[in-house]
Amino acid sequence: MTVLVTGIGGFAGPPVARALLAAGHAVEGVLRQPLERPRLAGLPITLHALDLLDRERLRALIAERRPDAVLHLAGLSSAPAAERIPEDAYRANLGGMLAVLDAVRSATPRARVLAVTSAGVYGAVDESPIGEDAPLRPLTVYGASKAAADLAAAQWGRAYALDVVRVRPFNHTGAGQDAAFVCAALARQIARIEAGRQEAVVRAGNLDPVRDFSDVRDVAAGYVALLERGRTGEVYNLCSGTGCSIAEVVAILRTHARVAVRVTSEAALRRSLDVPRAIGSHARATRDTGWEPRVAWSDTLATVLEDWRARVAAGG
Repeated sequence: MTVLVTGIGGFAGPPVARALLAAGHAVEGVLRQPLERPRLAGLPITLHALDLLDRERLRALIAERRPDAVLHLAGLSSAPAAERIPEDAYRANLGGMLAVLDAVRSATPRARVLAVTSAGVYGAVDESPIGEDAPLRPLTVYGASKAAADLAAAQWGRAYALDVVRVRPFNHTGAGQDAAFVCAALARQIARIEAGRQEAVVRAGNLDPVRDFSDVRDVAAGYVALLERGRTGEVYNLCSGTGCSIAEVVAILRTHARVAVRVTSEAALRRSLDVPRAIGSHARATRDTGWEPRVAWSDTLATVLEDWRARVAAGG
């Protein structure tokens, strides 16, 4: 099938494009910024420069291209940025979702919409592991904006008989991730220390929170599986099902480091709003599609560190 991927220029976009192509699908992508994207270079995909919130142009694009599915990745992904300007978070995350649903309903109502939100919608949930039927109690502006998008996708699917599948990915990382995210930030510091550009101290925030981390390549494979075999109207977690504290992330990265480093936890780097523990269950996705995470977590962190070595060497 032909799949239109919004936000294809972001962190997860290139791995998703590769996974779709490997599965035999044709891929088109929507980018808000100009079309030069080194991480997409060489891929046989068609790119379109478009702001999703320009609803008329988005409707026209989908009416012209008539994709079989829309994989909606675009949105604001930074929790600190969402806290600074909540209106921007809701505009990007809820507004973008509504724009995609509106365009599909008006132009290709039989197309499947894979509505990607976030495990941040769960927030302060007591159960562990977290299943898809857990209540949505977002703690952050980011989580609330994603919960609003999630609920909108469910409502549009029910009200207008759209083929909507919702996805809630937990934390994922890999090559190409911005240093605003914890695993990339820690790996970047180690790469800089190895290159002699930083003293041998890794500065972190709170080391205690436990998260469910996955490799972005596993998550991309999960999106493909849900596009192909997910159930209309259903919602799915994509996660590893295993918890890892930030302190453990640092410890694993240190095993891959080429130099000895110290670690400090600094109050200035701690988030004021932080769920202490969030571990998900992917049982539903596995049941319906056969998907399971495959990449070992230590291998993922080695990949992130190697990527940052190359980026630091290039001046990053």
